Amino acid sequence: MGSHFENLSSNTLFHFTGSLKNLTGILASTFLPRYCLEVPNFFKKIPFNSNLAYPMVCFCDIPLSKVKRHIGLYGNYGIGLSKEWAIKNNLSPVIYTRKNAKTANTIENLISWFDSIQEKLSEDDKFIFRKSYSELLMHLKPYYGNMIKDGKIIKKRFYDEREWRWIPELDPKLFRSHLLKDEFNDQNIKEVENKKIAVFRKLNFKPEDIRYLIINNDDEIDSFIQDLESIKVNFNSRAIKKLTSRIITNDQIIKDF
Repeated sequence: MGSHFENLSSNTLFHFTGSLKNLTGILASTFLPRYCLEVPNFFKKIPFNSNLAYPMVCFCDIPLSKVKRHIGLYGNYGIGLSKEWAIKNNLSPVIYTRKNAKTANTIENLISWFDSIQEKLSEDDKFIFRKSYSELLMHLKPYYGNMIKDGKIIKKRFYDEREWRWIPELDPKLFRSHLLKDEFNDQNIKEVENKKIAVFRKLNFKPEDIRYLIINNDDEIDSFIQDLESIKVNFNSRAIKKLTSRIITNDQIIKDF
């Protein structure tokens, strides 16, 4: 006798945004990395500042039937791309951890070890260790923590997002690998650094990589199709016809999934 098991993850990764303009911008310019502040509440004690902002593009690995709550938090507009595309472009699922977990404790032990021997290391070895640690930290996420939504702090189980990230390769001579918290909170500094990276580092996709285009409601469909038609560089008429069949609204998701 056959049995059916519901998938807990999806064959599509979704990226959500707050406006139709933002979604059209992604289709016109592809994904541009932005600095995002990470607060690693899973460390008991770290000997240096670890509240840092890293450049990234974030996605969630959630089936469409489970995505309603995620839309409410991150925006009513989204794009879904195939997981094959994600793997080909070196996206990676994040590592969730918590305070006193083996993963968090092991990283703390490594930092303490490095701190105790770094005076004996060459500058090249120090650079390699710090770069490796930084890249690991970029892919760590608290299992549970605080999230700012509409200016208010809410409690969030981040594990439910099943997040994947794209972290661009950066030449430290040209780009900042991270921003300090105070720099991130300075809108001028953050915008300058975001624009600097966006010129040279983009996460590209092709029309055939797109599985879903999510907009708010039926009233926006005609204007959105006009927006697609205006992006002549990225989409020819055949691609536009195919993409229009992949438009889905929040109303449909709420009612049908």
